[in-house]
Amino acid sequence: MPSAIVALDLLVAPQRWEGFGLTPLEAMACGVPVIATTVGAFDELVVEGKTGRLIPPGDAEHMRAAVDATLASPATLQQWSTASRHHVEAGFKIEDEATALNALYRELLDSG
Repeated sequence: MPSAIVALDLLVAPQRWEGFGLTPLEAMACGVPVIATTVGAFDELVVEGKTGRLIPPGDAEHMRAAVDATLASPATLQQWSTASRHHVEAGFKIEDEATALNALYRELLDSG
């Protein structure tokens, strides 16, 4: 999937609802900035104005305007692209996720 994602200039995630959703994280890991709605975990993944934009769900006009403005600014796309990759590398390492899950499982096993 990364080979398809890196071909993008921008990922747009216009969901009205999302249980969790990892597409913004996957895109940013590939250096692709994101414009997403504030549903699921999106607002915990995307840094407003640094790795992309966050839009209220259902606000199609605001979403369109954000996409237009972003695509019209190659400098913004480049800045957000670089920041996106750094953001994911700094805060979302798979090793950290695995360590946290292992600690949780150990705690549950020890308390039972």
